[in-house]
Amino acid sequence: MSRENTSSVDMANGKKMAYLSSQEKVAIKREFQAKDINEDATQKQVINSRKLANLSNAKAKVKKRAKLAKASKKRNKK
Repeated sequence: MSRENTSSVDMANGKKMAYLSSQEKVAIKREFQAKDINEDATQKQVINSRKLANLSNAKAKVKKRAKLAKASKKRNKK
């Protein structure tokens, strides 16, 4: 079985530095992911509020048309 480092040079400090730099990279990536998630959530809220507004407008329009259709039917019966 061979060891990970077979050279005569001590690489303990190099491994520590590599580990710390990789941890920094991971932290930066997490920050960007959190920002993306927050932006996506905000964008979804805006889209949902638009959908809700459009839905309420559509319901009001349908209700008004139904009312006019009922009045038209009533007028035609006489």
